[in-house]
Amino acid sequence: MSTPATPHVPAAQGCTITNLHKSYGDVEVLKGISVDVKPGEVVCLIGPSGSGKSTLLRCINLLEEPNDGTITVAGFDATDPDVQLDEMRAHVGMVFQSFNLFPHMSALDNCSIAQRRVLGRSRDEADATSREHLEQVGLAELADRYPDQLSGGQQQRVAIARALSMQPSLMLFDEPTSALDPETVGDVLGVMRQLAKAGMTMVVVTHEMGFARDVADRVLFMDGGLLVEQGPAREVIGNPQHERTQSFLARVLHPDGTVDG
Repeated sequence: MSTPATPHVPAAQGCTITNLHKSYGDVEVLKGISVDVKPGEVVCLIGPSGSGKSTLLRCINLLEEPNDGTITVAGFDATDPDVQLDEMRAHVGMVFQSFNLFPHMSALDNCSIAQRRVLGRSRDEADATSREHLEQVGLAELADRYPDQLSGGQQQRVAIARALSMQPSLMLFDEPTSALDPETVGDVLGVMRQLAKAGMTMVVVTHEMGFARDVADRVLFMDGGLLVEQGPAREVIGNPQHERTQSFLARVLHPDGTVDG
């Protein structure tokens, strides 16, 4: 892996979620979630599968439409029916579990196409920005390769570069390492650590407890659509107060209470 360049990030902006509800039919997935993410803060969402973490993340940029509650993100009222979605989403980068790259496009073109179509940048300007961010994630020399010529970890780093190329003020990560070979997880987490150090506002759904402990300012534990416990990362992971949080962490931590990473 090439050494990533020192990240440059736009002015950080926060996100405020108030009394958020989301249901699928009769199943209530989010039950009145309220979270205030400060500019420059790194917040990790942890909890069992099906607890509502990914749904909460997807509601932030309206990939899922809430049933009730309000979301203010990057200066936009995301729950205003008249919000300009494309304009709002240009400020919010998102990295998914699967890489969602266009298979017929090179890494460079994957990073450039949204800049040209959404931001109206010229090809030269978009390509220059894309190369900058591919260098940032340590992939400058692979800009002309196609997704099937890249490893899973490299594809995920291209996906991060693609999101960064839109120069967002908030980044959302939905279990970005869950589909990766264990040997490549560290490369992706390394890029995310650099972003955190550079002051990027980040909301991360993750099962990587070492990353959450060492990088997050705050950890939120969710279960059954509820925010059960939150606090400074090392306190929640090292000394959880709620019985449900204790039970979850007892299953995912090593027997001596340590974490990988």
